[in-house]
Order: sequence, then C-alpha cells, then structure tokens
Amino acid sequence: MPTVALIGECMIELSHLAPDRLALGYAGDVFNTAAYLARTAPTADVQFVTLVGDDPYSTQMRESWTAHGVNSDLTRTVPGGQAGLYLIRTDEAGERTFHYYRSQSAARALFGPTHPREIDDAIAAHDLVYLSGITLSILTPAARARLLDVLDETRRRGGMVAFDGNYRPAGWPSPKAAAEAMSAVLTRTDIALPTHTDDQAVFGDRTPTDTIRRLRKAGVPEIAVKQGAQGCVISDTRTQIPIPAVPHVQVRDTTAAGDAFNGAYLASRLTGTPQKQAAETATTLAAEVITHRGALLPPPHPART
Repeated sequence: MPTVALIGECMIELSHLAPDRLALGYAGDVFNTAAYLARTAPTADVQFVTLVGDDPYSTQMRESWTAHGVNSDLTRTVPGGQAGLYLIRTDEAGERTFHYYRSQSAARALFGPTHPREIDDAIAAHDLVYLSGITLSILTPAARARLLDVLDETRRRGGMVAFDGNYRPAGWPSPKAAAEAMSAVLTRTDIALPTHTDDQAVFGDRTPTDTIRRLRKAGVPEIAVKQGAQGCVISDTRTQIPIPAVPHVQVRDTTAAGDAFNGAYLASRLTGTPQKQAAETATTLAAEVITHRGALLPPPHPART
C-alpha cells in the first residue's frame, strides 16, 4: 500500500452561485491533490499534513477530509487557531479569480517553533512527499529550511518528493523570492508537476521545453508540464512527449484542474502505471473537474456523522 504525505493548507472555500449567494466548501491546492490522489488510488494511505484551528469550521473541514478518503493522523490542532478562507469568482469562460483571507490561518505555523518535531520524522517515512509553491509561500524562512531537511531525510530513506510550483503572486514579495524558494525544493524533487504559465512568471520560461531543460539541469528526473487547454508535456531524462487535452469540454470552472491532474498522475505512477498513461488518466480527470463548479467533485465516501 503506497504511503503519501501531502503538506499544505486547507481553507474554507466560498464560491459564488450568484452575485449574492455563496456555496461553502473546504479546499486548498495541496488538499485538492490529496483528495484526487485518494480517489484515483483508493488503497493508498493518503495523509494530509497541516495545522488547523479549534473553531467549528476547522472541525467540519477535518470531517470533510474523511469523506474524500484523506487521513489526518499528521495534522495537529492549534488551540485558539482558525481556518483560512478564500472566495472564488469565475468569469463566463470558467476562469477563476481568488480572494484570500488567511493571514491568521493556523497553517502558517507549519514547521515553526510550536510544530512538533516528531511530525518531521513521520513525514520522512512515507513513500512520497508532496508540496506546492503555495505551501512554501505561507512558511517563514526558518520553517522552509526545516522543511528542506525533511525532504532530504525522505529521500535518504528511499522516498520520493513531488512538487508543483503553483505560483500565486499575492503570496510572495516578488517573483525572485518565489524562484529562490522553489529552486531549493526543485534540487530535492523527483517528480515536478509545474504549470507553464506559472514558470513563465517565476523563471521566465518561454516554452514548456525551456521549463523541462531548466528542471533537468536541477536534477529532476520526471516532469509533467501542464498547459491548460493545450494539455501537457511529459518528460523523463531522455524523452519529451506532448499529451493533448480532452477535446470539446464544456468548461464551468477551472478551479483545481491542475490539482486533479497532479493527484491522478501521482496515484497512477505510485501504482506502477507508465508515465504516458498516467498523464492521459490525469488529463481525463482534469477535464471532468472543470465541468463542475468548485474545487472538488462530490466525495466518493459518506461523511462521518
């Protein structure tokens, strides 16, 4: 049974059903990937690593994880803490805009002085550890350094590291700051799952081939560059193959399409699926997700009562 630890933040998600009506959910880029990984590989042990508050929304949020097949053994509660919140607006083409209210989120203390050290060792024992650029953006420099030690230990024990840069400008003082933090992770990455437009903004990559070349120089052996409606480009240490997007999809909301791709791709690779087939499976799931409003498809498991 593959074991996966995914490090990040889950938040309250409010998405517009109408200008004056909102739907409540719980999501966040790394959690979305965890949910879609668990959906695609239901026998995997999928652990979401974060810090949450003790407010009612944090409690409901953790209950929703179970419904999506995601475990929380490595999540801790911060007394007096609270969940972060974001709102989604989508335009007529289904493209989304995020508005965040997360400065007091409990997850910002990840790998900080109060975060238990035994969690580091528990993370490193997994077959795969996954994180994103958004994970890095909420951490202090000292916390990022501690996280890098965890990634080093994971690989020393034979585990792998997967990373999606997932750049949100509001989370960084500058693209240069993001590039420095992400580059430190990429030198410790076994599977990179970037989005081309993100790496254009952070690293100045003009084409997916530029991204692949840069990642190969950083020592990343497996790469899948997402390109939205253009599909993706996959690469190992020798080859580069384009994978087309699913055609004629009625787009309602592009939220979490990339997260769904990542979850399905990693689930497939962990269970021995070849890279090309894994990318095709991931592209198919992403196409399904964008026909649905909100980050997550309905959960496959009943929620706890």
